[in-house]
Amino acid sequence: MKRTLKYALSAVLTAAIVMPALATDNFPDVPDNHWAFEALQRLKKDGLLVGYPDGLFRGNRPASRYELAVAIHACYTNLKSVTDGLDSQIKALSDKLNGVATTADVQNLRDAMTALQNEVNGMKSYGDDIAQLKKLAATFEKELQSLGVDVEALKKDLGDLADRVKKLEAKKPTVNISGDVNLLMIGGNSRSGNFGIDQDGKLNGVNPVTKGVAGLTTDLSTLEEGAFTFSSTNTEGPKWKGTLVVGNILDTFGGQNNLSSGKPYVNGGTSVYLQDFSVKFDSSIVGLGFNAELGRVGYKVSPYILQRLDTTSYFSNERWDDGLYRFDGGILGFNFGTTKLNVFGGNNDNITATSGMPINTFTTGPVNGAFGGIGTLQIDRTLGVNLTTPLTSNGSLNLAYLWLDGLTPLAIGANTANRLAVYGGDLNFTFGKFNVSGGYSKSDLDNNTSNVNNQDDAAWNAKIGYSTHKWGLTGGYREVDANYLAPGDWGRLGVQRDPTNIKGWQVDGHYNLTHKLKLTASGEFDKGLSDAYPTSGFNTGSKINTYTVGLAYQVNPNLSLSVGYEDTEFISLDPSVVTTSLNTDASYKWTTFGIGYGLSDTAKLTIQYQVSDVSNEYQVTAGGGGRFTGGLLTTQLSIKF
Repeated sequence: MKRTLKYALSAVLTAAIVMPALATDNFPDVPDNHWAFEALQRLKKDGLLVGYPDGLFRGNRPASRYELAVAIHACYTNLKSVTDGLDSQIKALSDKLNGVATTADVQNLRDAMTALQNEVNGMKSYGDDIAQLKKLAATFEKELQSLGVDVEALKKDLGDLADRVKKLEAKKPTVNISGDVNLLMIGGNSRSGNFGIDQDGKLNGVNPVTKGVAGLTTDLSTLEEGAFTFSSTNTEGPKWKGTLVVGNILDTFGGQNNLSSGKPYVNGGTSVYLQDFSVKFDSSIVGLGFNAELGRVGYKVSPYILQRLDTTSYFSNERWDDGLYRFDGGILGFNFGTTKLNVFGGNNDNITATSGMPINTFTTGPVNGAFGGIGTLQIDRTLGVNLTTPLTSNGSLNLAYLWLDGLTPLAIGANTANRLAVYGGDLNFTFGKFNVSGGYSKSDLDNNTSNVNNQDDAAWNAKIGYSTHKWGLTGGYREVDANYLAPGDWGRLGVQRDPTNIKGWQVDGHYNLTHKLKLTASGEFDKGLSDAYPTSGFNTGSKINTYTVGLAYQVNPNLSLSVGYEDTEFISLDPSVVTTSLNTDASYKWTTFGIGYGLSDTAKLTIQYQVSDVSNEYQVTAGGGGRFTGGLLTTQLSIKF
């Protein structure tokens, strides 16, 4: 449509150009190898140029002013019909939005709105075209009048058309609809008569009936989930958004933070839930910038202070992996120049799906207790403040203080605790190709207003990294006390997440062997931090060494291949946790093969097979004698709309 109008105007302004001839459905005297063939073919098809009574275009003959007047009038008529049609299309689609009921309806509407928006976007330079038409109408006023055209009305209509085009460019649907659909298959198999165990602590290769070892076709779960995000499109005033999720993935994984070591995957029931639903507005208070987001909202601070655990290693999804804890409440933001202060809080309990499953269990402490630990505190209510400010042009400071109320009291020796305070901060600086970061945080346990524990409850870390376009290397050190509790996500050792009572070095790097082949590697070398906390599983004689290596190959823009290996060795675990007859050494090894294929810009298929080789007599299981040698096949189809 846009090209047609352009060609029409170009033909009107350059009608005296010489053009020789021959065609079938075009003008017979214009050959198909002529540079203007396509333009004239379109113009004739759209009725903008009709030629002479004998059907010829006669490109060698100069056009008369009357002939140009006819072409100008045809362009005007065509342009007016275009804008009238767009007006009616947008109104019809907007009306239909109120009656949307099915996924197919949503997708059809989105496709139609996208096509329509593309047409409107293509009209952005129509203003210049209309201005040219107005000039031509004035120049050929007498000739147009002789054709019976009301020139004054034409000029007025062209002015109205210019205004309508501007409005059409700015017009949007009142509601934007987006989302994703995921189909996931998980199949486990045993090997050498043993169950396997994956990085999330789930047993693989379990017969759901006999609980004995099984193959991929027996230990199989098929999962599906659709998420629909509705949001306002207004540029001024309050803005709202909400995400409705339907499927059985939430129930199958048992809640986003609920890892159950020693249990297999079991197909959960279908559930429906609102992941988020909020209204956001901007304003000012006594000259300060102010914004608020109220409803079901999400928030995170940093890995060691507040960040939701990613406990779904075999399901990749932005909504599940964003690290945000959801709660019913609000976030208030205050801007002091470049400094931002957020105050946030709300209820974490009773945020459940229709099945009763929590959508994000809010817990603190080591998760997946292969070795034990101080325990976990499930949070009921949250209140926090978070200050972020730049430090020169190269760095930033992130400070936070959290007040967390527990749902069920946590036993600490002879005492119980039902409240937790977590506070600390992080620094981050970048100097050219160097990056330096670090942080310190602390947690205090209380029973109402009385302190229960405030010793050996801190964590700190420091890192320095260097990167180029071809390679990068990062090294760091951290210590996490045995009693440090925070709702964060600071790492995994074997199957245990958020380990405590450790100290040690970390290193990771990458190297681009070619523009298609990338090598990654990492290592962590920890020791037990204290002998006073045997329930952590570590003492000063314990060592934990972790190595990972990966190779990724981008075959073409759509196809990628990968292979990875992880080996975590535990040496001299604290024997006082269990009977001394158990082996105090343990190891976790996983080898993973993956294929990724982009079906389109919005659809991707991922296939992954992982072999496990685990030896740990401390591992809490439903059997197996501490040996796990199975496999896990996962297939995920993701479609965004």
